[in-house]
Amino acid sequence: MFKLIYAKSIKKDIKNLDNHTKDKLKIEIEKLQHFPHITQIKRLKSYPLADFRLKVGNYRVLFDVDFDNKEIHILKISHRKDLY
Repeated sequence: MFKLIYAKSIKKDIKNLDNHTKDKLKIEIEKLQHFPHITQIKRLKSYPLADFRLKVGNYRVLFDVDFDNKEIHILKISHRKDLY
């Protein structure tokens, strides 16, 4: 099981979202603790900020995985139109 570590900017990223979207994001991010067994994850090839992304509706959660320490670093949450 992986430990979730949030970047300081995550609070700012979700500040203006409605409660339903926040709840949905929270549920999906908690599922990341069981990392390789999630279908909505994609490895990013040439994206400078993160190595992986999680798709949650129209939102994307960018994160890195530290396999040695079993940690997942949540780096950014954003609407897909603003991210790519």
